[in-house]
Amino acid sequence: MQYSKAILDHLENPRNVGEMIDANAIAEVVNSACGDKIKLFIKFRDKKIISATMKAYGCVPTLSSVSFLTEWLMGKSFEEASNLEVDELINLLGGLPRGKKHAADLAIEALQIALLSYKPDTQNNS
Repeated sequence: MQYSKAILDHLENPRNVGEMIDANAIAEVVNSACGDKIKLFIKFRDKKIISATMKAYGCVPTLSSVSFLTEWLMGKSFEEASNLEVDELINLLGGLPRGKKHAADLAIEALQIALLSYKPDTQNNS
């Protein structure tokens, strides 16, 4: 299977790259088998995600999965974000080659850990 247009687009033009100083949800995950690494930053305001950024190292599907994820998260509620599953992310990406599901697994793991770390900012009604 070749990479989908979405995967290639996010590889060639990664979105939302960099650290976010004022994030109120952060996660860092590593796939110990292959060494892929994702650091995900999320900012909530008024119970919606207003920003998501990432830093990543890894294979094409890992980089593309987390780049896509940062865009997908925009405007989502905590509940909507927490309901995203690996298979749905793979479908949104247009599929992944056999043996590359770990990329979507890692992106979803980063999302779930970031959401667990979420600390609402009462001043901004986060």
